[in-house]
Amino acid sequence: MNTKVARINSRLYFDLYTRGGDKLIAVYSILKTSRNDEIKYYAYTAKNNKFISGYSLLRAKTNLTLHSIQKYVPILIDMELCFIDKNGDFVLLGNSKLKLKYNGKLVPVKIGSTLTETVYNSLTVRLFSAEKSQKTQIEKKQTRSEIIAYGSKKLSKYYDKKYGHNLEVNEKTVLSLQGFGDLKHGENNNIRDIKSSGAYYKKKLREKGIIKTKREFKKLEKSTYLNYLQMKKYFTIGRKITYKNGWIVEEQISSFSTVSCNLISTPISEPIKPVLIEENTVSLEVKEEYKRKKYLQVDMIDFWINGGNN
Repeated sequence: MNTKVARINSRLYFDLYTRGGDKLIAVYSILKTSRNDEIKYYAYTAKNNKFISGYSLLRAKTNLTLHSIQKYVPILIDMELCFIDKNGDFVLLGNSKLKLKYNGKLVPVKIGSTLTETVYNSLTVRLFSAEKSQKTQIEKKQTRSEIIAYGSKKLSKYYDKKYGHNLEVNEKTVLSLQGFGDLKHGENNNIRDIKSSGAYYKKKLREKGIIKTKREFKKLEKSTYLNYLQMKKYFTIGRKITYKNGWIVEEQISSFSTVSCNLISTPISEPIKPVLIEENTVSLEVKEEYKRKKYLQVDMIDFWINGGNN
């Protein structure tokens, strides 16, 4: 069975996310791909002579529950992305009209067998972008480090002055529990304990095979286990210090990677290319609400607003 993929404009993806999170994105994606290439969902008369239209029509034609339809479709109607016509047909705004309202590149959302699966596939889009952005930043830092060490005298001096001789290069892509929470809920949320929420979603993503994580440790001191137990009471509260393979170590933020088989592998007409925006080069037109997210190594302004356009 071929996997269905909803290709959503990056600006529209962001608008849906800010209005209703991943569930709204998932509902819209399912509605968009369940029409079987027809212009709209046509109302019809069932075998029991009952006229099926509007929300009941969507319930009959999709795997969405009536509760989800009643909760999220009104938001889509308010966004002028769809409407119910006088015949009871459900009409989604076509691609040509969408382009007049939104521009930019396309974000692929894989349709799962359930709404929940599609919700996690929507979150995967942002995870993948965060990972790719970090990898690009790592490559830039590695290049700078190599230039300082092995480049021409003129370039080495320039990069040494700009970035420092001991340029630290982290080769792992990382995301803290706070980062997972913010990536799921956004920075403006009412979640009381965002780290606990992040831990929950990190666990779920790992269980679903969407990401792989690896615990990372920093060696502090070579020691015997007995010496570690004697020193344990002096460790600062809050630091995750433990004993591992003959060393006293401190646990760092776990590295993570997205699993390629769960990402969209089918080609899209305009692939996402998160662009690094160097300091003091951000356009004055960028709104205050799209500020840099601290838990990412680079910002996602280009991804959210311009869809990756250079």
